Amino acid sequence: MLAALTIFLSSTLAHATNGDSQPFLLSTEVEAWPVTDIDSGWWPEEGPVRVRTVLFAEGLAVVDIEGNSIVERKTNGATQRLDQDSALGEAGIELSVAASLYLSIDVAGYTWEDVLHEQTVDFDVIQTFESFAFTEDGGADLNLPMDEVDVFEIDQGILPMVNVVVSGSLSPDATMRITTEAIETTEGTFTANGQRVETSGGSVDLDAEGTLVSELNMLIQGHAEVCITWVNCYGDFNYDFELDPIEHTQDLAYDTNTISHAVMTGGPSNRNGFESDDDTDSSDASTGGCSTAPAHTPPTVWMVVLLSALVARRSRSTTESESTPNRLS
Repeated sequence: MLAALTIFLSSTLAHATNGDSQPFLLSTEVEAWPVTDIDSGWWPEEGPVRVRTVLFAEGLAVVDIEGNSIVERKTNGATQRLDQDSALGEAGIELSVAASLYLSIDVAGYTWEDVLHEQTVDFDVIQTFESFAFTEDGGADLNLPMDEVDVFEIDQGILPMVNVVVSGSLSPDATMRITTEAIETTEGTFTANGQRVETSGGSVDLDAEGTLVSELNMLIQGHAEVCITWVNCYGDFNYDFELDPIEHTQDLAYDTNTISHAVMTGGPSNRNGFESDDDTDSSDASTGGCSTAPAHTPPTVWMVVLLSALVARRSRSTTESESTPNRLS
């Protein structure tokens, strides 16, 4: 028990003197891809049966960066730094694709050209990274593959005695590069260089800016065939549309995150270097004159004093029991 108390006392003292660590989370939601239409064109270019797809794609990105802010007591004041070893990031994509399939036939006296089928599909994918994605470090490069989805599955008549069988699947794939120019407070700027910014602690606002560069690639593959009753089947071909990529660059402005550090003091009366917001108010109120009110002692100090007394008492009790003769002997 005595050893455990000693270890706990040592760790408490270390926490009280080394620094104050507080977690923070910076978030932003931006447009990854504005609404964009992509036309595959007709395939084949000429023939009795042809297909064409038109896609309308739109994507949103949510980016989170989290880590720990540390305020450390120094000889003449205090400094704030960001713990890059604790840095974590997460990027999520919400993609919506509206797909339209067009069909054109000109066989055996039958002609028809129009939209055959329309369908909207949604994708949601998340990827993580282990950094603040600072520009100097090259940012964070992410691959976001998505599952293949069937968008066209048609077996229907479009004219008397004319039946159409068409299938099609969509395979999206996205890449992103996230870069953070800097994480800032009113007192300084943090980048990959590991700056230490002078601070007095207390309430601190964190802001960040950066850039998102994203690319979306989509592939549509399928099969098409048109059959006329008692005549023949036409087309019967596979199509493979590797659509032009959608590229977009977007500035990132993260929402402000306010964290509450212990207030750092430079006076000799508070040797652990911390005080609460109440301490600051009391100090400000007494600046103009003397006060007989006792100075507030941080809870951590009282804990240290009590634990020290308990350790000393147990140590003394152990010594006395060892020095007392055994009367039964």
